[in-house]
Amino acid sequence: MSDIKLIDQINNLDDQMLELFLQRMSLASQSGDNALETKARNRAILQRVCSQSGDLERYTYRFFENMLELTGIRESELSSGSSDLRNHIEEAVSSADKLFPQSAVIACQGVEGGNSQAACDQMFPRGHLMYVKTFDAVFAAVESGLCQYGVVPIENSTNGSVRAIYELLQNKNCSIVRSTRLCIRHQLLVKPGTKLSDITEVYSHEQALGQCSAYLSKLPGVSLHACANTALAAQLVADCPDKHMAAICAPVCADLYGLEPLATDIQNSDNNYTRFICISKRPAIYPGSNKISLVVALDNKPGALYDTLSLFSNLGINMTKLESCPISGRNFEFIFLIDLDASVEDPNVIPMLEQLQRNCRSFHFLGNYSEV
Repeated sequence: MSDIKLIDQINNLDDQMLELFLQRMSLASQSGDNALETKARNRAILQRVCSQSGDLERYTYRFFENMLELTGIRESELSSGSSDLRNHIEEAVSSADKLFPQSAVIACQGVEGGNSQAACDQMFPRGHLMYVKTFDAVFAAVESGLCQYGVVPIENSTNGSVRAIYELLQNKNCSIVRSTRLCIRHQLLVKPGTKLSDITEVYSHEQALGQCSAYLSKLPGVSLHACANTALAAQLVADCPDKHMAAICAPVCADLYGLEPLATDIQNSDNNYTRFICISKRPAIYPGSNKISLVVALDNKPGALYDTLSLFSNLGINMTKLESCPISGRNFEFIFLIDLDASVEDPNVIPMLEQLQRNCRSFHFLGNYSEV
């Protein structure tokens, strides 16, 4: 068979497949099956077609699986019914103001001079900050209505995600409504006149200690101590009566607490960024929101992660983060932290999220927001 005839034959088959696919999508959208019935029907279809495919069984399985997923998304898109997830998202869109506020009362973990304070200033130029001691206290202040918003770090480009924040997002009644990135520079700050040989203890937040691990490894005999905030570490050093302590914190803390830098730019990488999120008790999706954050747990079976990722791929949605975390108290079971470049204003996105929720053992929609 000549190449031209072969190409013509393939093109004819493609045309037939397209016509049959469109017919199938039209018929499937008329189905009144509930979620359990649809799952059972899809499973039976996959078993039937695979049994007839011979040594091409695995290719047939993937082909029909993708088609069935697309059918499910289309059914959700056309459905006149509503889900709790859809209602939650639509309420968040309708309740948001046209512009993100420039001023508010914001809960901020730590003290003056911390990176969280700098992130608050970046997101709320006219904000009123209320300092609290812990991340839990930030969420508590927002949940109770004491503060309208809270700002916390969620991940660092060098040291990874702040797992404690993801746990709070899953367990507290708060949503992400905005995010920002800060370029983080660390200095080793000491009381004036202190020498490197005087230092026996270094204090900072655990994330900052991790971000400066290479430098700290060159200080033999020095003990490391994690504290709640980098600026609080500077405060501890300033209040210490002798000169054996040092703090890793932002350059601004030198002037704030009367300290001097013994070493500058001690972070492992010059490309050291921390992403901070703004949380709110009132779900709100502001115009222009283009990032979605999720936490999902999948069934422990072959292909479960592939099935999830194929949902995004089939709709051309870019995934910017995928990270697995062990579930506390479970043997080798994991949740997945996922960020997507997507907006619920896209008519395909809410049906996709509904389909994902049906497929997952647990599902948390953390918010749809923009980054400034």
